[in-house]
Amino acid sequence: MDKGTYMIGKRSAQVGFGTPSGVKADVYKEANAFCAQKHKILKTLKLKVTNSGFAKPGHVLLEFECE
Repeated sequence: MDKGTYMIGKRSAQVGFGTPSGVKADVYKEANAFCAQKHKILKTLKLKVTNSGFAKPGHVLLEFECE
């Protein structure tokens, strides 16, 4: 995004009510792998989780730094 700040977002394939916890895990896995390539660790700046609803998939948005 800017000045060492990164963002990953994913949409859940789950339709119906509930938390997209599997997607949250995937986002953190990708972010950790990205930081590990730089020999750094993940620092969460902002996490937005939107639950799925009727005919609406959930999604996760993670803003992070590698420090």
